[in-house]
Amino acid sequence: MKWSADWRRVLASRERDERSEEETDLRDVFIRSGVRVAGAFALLFGVVFCAFWWSGKAVEFGAARAGGRAVPTWRVSGLVRDARTRQPVPWAAVADDSGGRPPLYGTDADYAGRYQLFTLAEPHRVRISAPGYRTVMVRIGRAWFLWLPRGEERLNVDLEPE
Repeated sequence: MKWSADWRRVLASRERDERSEEETDLRDVFIRSGVRVAGAFALLFGVVFCAFWWSGKAVEFGAARAGGRAVPTWRVSGLVRDARTRQPVPWAAVADDSGGRPPLYGTDADYAGRYQLFTLAEPHRVRISAPGYRTVMVRIGRAWFLWLPRGEERLNVDLEPE
């Protein structure tokens, strides 16, 4: 009788061990699944947050533009040089094309021909002129300005003497 009682205890402990292994496996699966679902939710939340942020900025930019209170968010910088001598052209005028939509922004190059023009990010033309040189019209901005309405562009311009 003693032998059968011991055998029952051994079988019962094996069943407990098997159950605890199954429970451990189920716990691991549950934890892994939970982490995956949480990660997917966080990723989805981040994407939706970015989409709402971008659309808000795009609407804000468009409304400001339509309302005539647009703020320049695009920086164009560079150097104005003589096309023949490659020397800087001091005090060259750099401005948005007057044939474009207002508001129009402008600036002057310094004595070394360097300039920085703050303007709108949308595609438009810029007029670069200096006394004794032919005026040049150059396209700036980007077609996808509503996606990222801020940024900068480098533009070196060579002016032909008259």
